[in-house]
Amino acid sequence: MLITVGVAVLVGLGYFAPLEVACDRDSIFTTGCASVSGTLSPDGAILDANVNGGTGGVGSGGSGDPAASAPPDKCLGRVIVKEGECAPTIPTPTTVTLSDVAAFRPDVGTNAMQPNGWAVVGLDTNFLSRGGADVVAGTLLGGPAEVRFTPVAWTWSYGDGATRRATTAGGLWAELGIPEFDATPTSHVYAAKGTYTITLTIDYVAEYRLGSGAWVPIAGVLSLPSNPLTITVGSAKTVLVEDDCRVNPSGPGC
Repeated sequence: MLITVGVAVLVGLGYFAPLEVACDRDSIFTTGCASVSGTLSPDGAILDANVNGGTGGVGSGGSGDPAASAPPDKCLGRVIVKEGECAPTIPTPTTVTLSDVAAFRPDVGTNAMQPNGWAVVGLDTNFLSRGGADVVAGTLLGGPAEVRFTPVAWTWSYGDGATRRATTAGGLWAELGIPEFDATPTSHVYAAKGTYTITLTIDYVAEYRLGSGAWVPIAGVLSLPSNPLTITVGSAKTVLVEDDCRVNPSGPGC
């Protein structure tokens, strides 16, 4: 759409024909459209220009900053699909935390040892944990969901002041393919006789999924205690005997 602005300048008893200034629709809402007025003096015609219909431009129309004169953003930063229509607002995803899944309790791995319940001073005692990832079903965010707990670290406190944090659950000597009383990534050597209590804490990472959707990780680590163990540590000696003490318990050295 074009708008014509007429300019009339008096000369003597006559006047100038209107000056047409093209003004399109966009200019009305951005830079504005020019209008011209004037007066006569002995020295000639004095013309004054002004901008009407906009908020910027020449004269008293505004600051002249096109950004300041732009129409308000009705879409508030969203994509404009077409004139007068904005893209739909995408809802912000809900962040699930460990506290949100507190009702989902996994089966914690068990604390175990070799030999079972006893140890020898100066020799390795093998500790291990049984149990892997656990999936627990329940309700989350108002719908059916599952939470998967996966163990990632094991921390043993051996009862004599020593601790060990491992990234493996350990295994039986036979499973590891090594002789009994050999060192393992989770074993411990006691230096003194006595009775000790061994505790184990297992760190889990968690994921959740709604219905049959994809697994979504949950930030943070969940540390859960396992069952404690009590161990009796004693000394041992090796002697030479003439007979098999099981056959002849009264034999020399038995």
